[in-house]
Amino acid sequence: MQRLLRQFKNIPVSSSVLQTVLPQRTSFTHFISNLVDTNQLIRIKRGLYIVHPDVSGVPINSMIIANSLYGPSYVSFATVLNHYGLIDDLAQGIYSATIKRDKRYMTPIGRFEYVSLPASYYAVGIKQVIEQDCSYLIATPEKALCDTIVNAIGVNLRSQKDAMTYLEEDLRFDMDALKSMDTSILQECAACGVKSNSIQQIIKLIQS
Repeated sequence: MQRLLRQFKNIPVSSSVLQTVLPQRTSFTHFISNLVDTNQLIRIKRGLYIVHPDVSGVPINSMIIANSLYGPSYVSFATVLNHYGLIDDLAQGIYSATIKRDKRYMTPIGRFEYVSLPASYYAVGIKQVIEQDCSYLIATPEKALCDTIVNAIGVNLRSQKDAMTYLEEDLRFDMDALKSMDTSILQECAACGVKSNSIQQIIKLIQS
C-alpha cells in the first residue's frame, strides 16, 4: 500500500484519483478514512488528500497545497515577502491571491487564506516555481509587495516619505533589497489602477 501511495510524493490528490490507483474495496470511503486514521494520508479538505511525509519520504510543501486547495490562486502577501527574506515577520498561515471570493481553510497542515483581487491586476507578476518535480505559482517580490499594499486597509501613500515610513515601520522591510526591485513589474501593477499612487511612490523611492 505504501508503495502505491509514494508515487504521489507531496502532491495533493483527489479521492477520485486515489480510487483509480488503490485496490478496489467494497467501501472506498471507509478505506480512505482508515488510511487517514493510520497516518498514511492527511485529509486537507473533503475529497483532497496528501500522503503523509513519513510514507512519501518527501517533506510537505505548503505552497503546493495552497495552489491546490483553492484556485486559481498564487501565494503572495507576507508569506512571500518572508519567503524572499524581505521581511522578518512570519505570517500566521499561508496567504494567497485569487480572483474568486475570499476564502479560509483550517487544515492539519495549517491555515490557508485567500484574498480576492481584481482580475486585470491579478495576472501581473506571477511566476511558476518547480521543486522536486512539482510546481506552484508564487508572486514575484515586487508583486507580493504591491499585493500587500493593495490589501492593506487605510494605507494610502501620498509621498516618498509615506512610502519610506510604511516600509520601514509597518513592514520592517529590507530597504537594501528594495533598491534591486524590478520597477517594470511595479509599473505594470500601478497601470492596473489599484492603489496606483501608492505603488508609484514606491517606484519613486526606488529610483531616488
